[in-house]
Formats: sequence, C-alpha cells, structure tokens
Amino acid sequence: MNATNNPSAGATSAARSELDVDRVRQAIEAALAPLPVGDRLDPALVTTTAQRLAEYAQVLLPYAAEAHGTRRSSRGPGLAGHGLTHVRYRLTHADCPDAGTDVDAAHVWCQEMARSCQMLLGLVSDNSQGGATT
Repeated sequence: MNATNNPSAGATSAARSELDVDRVRQAIEAALAPLPVGDRLDPALVTTTAQRLAEYAQVLLPYAAEAHGTRRSSRGPGLAGHGLTHVRYRLTHADCPDAGTDVDAAHVWCQEMARSCQMLLGLVSDNSQGGATT
C-alpha cells in the first residue's frame, strides 16, 4: 500500500500493510456488479469474495471507529456509529451462509458486506481528508 492509499495516517506501517485500498475497492465493485442474465453464481468465487470482504471489514473497522470517534460530538453515536455497531455485529454473529448450500443467500451476504466496506472506507477517507461529521 502506498501513501495515497493510507487508510489512517496515524497507523503503524505494519497495520497499514494489512490493507490495500485499491483491492478493497475492486472486491466491493465485484460483489456489487450485476449478474448477467442467464449466468450462474460460482459458489467457490462467492465463498472467496465473502472471506475477503469480511477480512477487509475487520481491518477497516478499527480505523473507521477511530475516525468516527474523533469527529463525533457528545450528541450520541449518530448514523455512522450505528453503522459501525451493525458491522461489528455482522462480523461476530452473522456468518456468511454456505455458498455450496445456498449460493444466492451467500451472494446477498457478500453484497451487504460490500456496502459495509464502502461505509467503512468512507469514514476512513473522510477523516484523512478532514470530512464532515456524520
């Protein structure tokens, strides 16, 4: 990861090396891409995508929580705070369904996790660029 993709300027270089923002964005785009009519989902690909997105969310979550905490007033968690709580819950209590058994459910899980990763990246990016409070 280079300096232009740094999710948190204060993070150690070891932690930063865990994440390649371009790869996260590519995984998000792939998970949210429309499935062409007549195509079938590949269970192995859905499983791999689910694992990657969950890993990315786990790495992004502390950065996003830190970014959110530095921008929040004392008015409560706000929408982003509730979003962070939701991502934490999904990572600990809502595993991806088995793609071999129900590929469609696993695909929906991937789409939802991709949207969560988008939110986490947004929080981190807004903080590194002095973004607005949410």
